[in-house]
Amino acid sequence: MTVEEAVRARVLSLATVVAIASTRVWMQQLPQSPIYPAVRVTFIDDPTVYHLRGPQGTTPARVQVDCYAKRASGVDTYTQVTDLHAAVDGDGLGTQASGLSGFIGDIGSPPFQIKGCFARGRATPRYDAEELNVLTLTTDYIVWYVRT
Repeated sequence: MTVEEAVRARVLSLATVVAIASTRVWMQQLPQSPIYPAVRVTFIDDPTVYHLRGPQGTTPARVQVDCYAKRASGVDTYTQVTDLHAAVDGDGLGTQASGLSGFIGDIGSPPFQIKGCFARGRATPRYDAEELNVLTLTTDYIVWYVRT
């Protein structure tokens, strides 16, 4: 399992996310005509960390998570996308975290060990006012994991 696959699996395991976006959590790109709200997980970088004896066992990867909502009649798009983002981000409580932020734990089998997942600042909003009418909230996470 790759770090971005582990992040996607974690997001899909969150009942609050599934209640809002169902299983619409995509890797790298959205489908041609996606149903909103949705989430996209994108791998950004994964530098190898070294010490004097070679590569360190725990490494930080950067993974971007985008939450999407589409403007529609009778829907408060901003509330919808911020609720989805709050569900993805969670409360930051480590092994008891309700989302990605602060999460520490194993994912999958064999276990993919995440030693810490930390948001890099506040979510960045974007609005595509042209033909898509989609509001996006983007957050980069630094995911410390055990390189195997």
